[in-house]
Amino acid sequence: MRILIIGGNSSVSRYVRPLLSEDYEVITIGRRDCDINLDKNKSLADQLPDHADIVIHTAAAFGRETEEDIYETEKYNVLDTMDLCFQLKKMNVKHFIFISSIFVHLEETSPLYSIYNISKRHAEEIIDYCLKREEIPYTILRPSQLYGNDPSFIKHHPFLYQIIETASKGQKISLFGDHGGSANYLHIKDFAEVIYRVVKNSVFGVYDCTTMTPNTYLEIARNVFELTNNTIAIEFVKDRKESGQGFTYDDAIYKSVNYSLQMSIRDGLSEILNVT
Repeated sequence: MRILIIGGNSSVSRYVRPLLSEDYEVITIGRRDCDINLDKNKSLADQLPDHADIVIHTAAAFGRETEEDIYETEKYNVLDTMDLCFQLKKMNVKHFIFISSIFVHLEETSPLYSIYNISKRHAEEIIDYCLKREEIPYTILRPSQLYGNDPSFIKHHPFLYQIIETASKGQKISLFGDHGGSANYLHIKDFAEVIYRVVKNSVFGVYDCTTMTPNTYLEIARNVFELTNNTIAIEFVKDRKESGQGFTYDDAIYKSVNYSLQMSIRDGLSEILNVT
């Protein structure tokens, strides 16, 4: 069975490819360092392989605030995904897996609301519309904030990695509000295992992928101080608003693939810090 991973140099691809390669033929396609390196002067259709049984779409643009960034994010995440959907039938694809984001649930009032989550929501709608027409089974996975021992995660979660770096040096951590805020960090190893099991068990549908409880920044900071044998030094800046966004936990995906998350936040921090 042949699996094509779109976005072959993404952090998700780098973790899931080794798992899949044990059982399947895996081909990657992307902008660089892939089996097929895309030429921006050619159409996607002209560069895809003739056949794949399963396609996993991990590529994404994250956008910023400029008009050019907003346009490119929508084009890359939505229109390019639509172009890909048009090619799946020709490739005889039996299962399409799209890596979306838990941020599709964000309301306009959220400080994290951006063109990224808007485009991911649009992409989901396009996939649903196009693949139902073509009768191609699909899976949409919406991970929460992925992290791990890979430099690519730092730019997406600068506050988390700032806490890790600062606390590991024994320096004081400043947290906002009365409680310091929280986030929902899902370790990349757990998410890669979920994708592998979705492939292995032909699981279809739309699923949120989060941890059961949010991770408070206070908990994260305390863990780093303890793991690096530093004295805990944390202050609360109470005139600043707490950061973070909560999401409702749904265990449907974990039941569907018969998997329990293995990496606690302390385990993940230990791996990043290279301590036991």
